[in-house]
Amino acid sequence: MAPHARQVATVLEKLSSLPPVLFYAPGHGPLVRYGLQELTNAYKTWSANQQRQEISVALLYASAYGNTAAIAQALASGMTKAGAQVESVNCEVASPDEIKEILARSAGFVIGSPTLGGHAPTQIQTALGVVLSEVPNTKLVGVFGSFGWSGEAIDLLETKLRNAGFQFGFEPIRVKFTPTEAVMKTCEEAGTDFVQALKKQEKAAKKAVAPVQSATSTEQAIGRVVGSMCILTTRRNEVSSAMLASWVSQATFSPPGITVAVAKERAIESLLYKGNTFALNILGEGKHIGLMKHFLKPFAPGEDRFAGVDWEAGSNGQPVLSEAIACLECTVKERMECGDHWLVYATTESGTVFDADRVTAVHHRKTGTHY
Repeated sequence: MAPHARQVATVLEKLSSLPPVLFYAPGHGPLVRYGLQELTNAYKTWSANQQRQEISVALLYASAYGNTAAIAQALASGMTKAGAQVESVNCEVASPDEIKEILARSAGFVIGSPTLGGHAPTQIQTALGVVLSEVPNTKLVGVFGSFGWSGEAIDLLETKLRNAGFQFGFEPIRVKFTPTEAVMKTCEEAGTDFVQALKKQEKAAKKAVAPVQSATSTEQAIGRVVGSMCILTTRRNEVSSAMLASWVSQATFSPPGITVAVAKERAIESLLYKGNTFALNILGEGKHIGLMKHFLKPFAPGEDRFAGVDWEAGSNGQPVLSEAIACLECTVKERMECGDHWLVYATTESGTVFDADRVTAVHHRKTGTHY
């Protein structure tokens, strides 16, 4: 788990005055001997971006065998992707005063624990005591943990926090033994949802004290750019996802290629790296409402996006929706960071038109401030 951004910045500043680094030796995993400058620069960029985030989340945990730490890392990944600064606190080494200080400056917090002999470790019980005595119950919380047989530590955290009047940003995450790829994806989505809930709280608070501003002429003009209504679908091993997409455009003739803009906090984003495949299901005017409503609704972390939807696997193994009027089967070739979105460029290996007589459904907007 990466240290807090402020600590990273301090360490990197000190390292800059030392002789050149020959290799990195992390506490776990392989030694890093090559690409050190690139890795260091990437870490500096990450640290700077973290410090600029307006929302801070405290992530408290202890881990006996590494499983709870893995869950914490997946949660942190989702939170960071959604635009939060994450202060990861290993309660086994942090003092009560340090925990108190971090909680005080955080908009919300999550706490995770293993279960050892039917109990939470002493360090987690100490952190819980700090929470209950120092933190107002208006802050959003979350609970997670791993266990071998029973999971009493997770029950303890949930019960104490609910009885104290805290509101939960996601349902407690209970993982038996080692988390699978699907579980890790669910945890990442839970982290993203948690930050989005914090942002909604913050937005509601701002609306209560300030009048809503009308869209500027530039924002209104951007809103006049239209896009076709599509459903992007993808599966990788036991993990699947989908999203409604209207920011889609043809990008190249040879090879035939498209671009899709994907918000950074989207759950599907982590399945759209270079080399990954997906299907772009194009919706038809007059028969797009049902699919649009289905894929616009909020999904719980790990929920099956395709429940109740007719589909079959295409030639690249990706879900092709039965109600689409056409489908492109694509492979990601490049992706570029663009503000609050990733721009994904993909080439199309094959395409099929299912309904040649129906025109494509088009999304019209009045402002460029939202989809």
